Amino acid sequence: MKLITINNAYKTEIDDKVFAKAIKEMKDIQDERIEVLFTEIPTKELFEWMIANDISIENLKEYYEKYIKPRGLKNLHLEDFFEV
Repeated sequence: MKLITINNAYKTEIDDKVFAKAIKEMKDIQDERIEVLFTEIPTKELFEWMIANDISIENLKEYYEKYIKPRGLKNLHLEDFFEV
């Protein structure tokens, strides 16, 4: 599954596999598209992408907590799911 919406507003495209690898390896990406991935992509679509890329919910949560929230960004729908 490809998340084309994270590249819509940009001249250059970053393959979403780059984001998947960074999340799995817990490497910070200094590109606002990773922020878009966590804050603007609908949670259902994000989870479908996560499953398609073999990313665990624990890994997704850890990345979100370590790199996304400290930037002052939040996704309350995603946080609600983490609490379930």
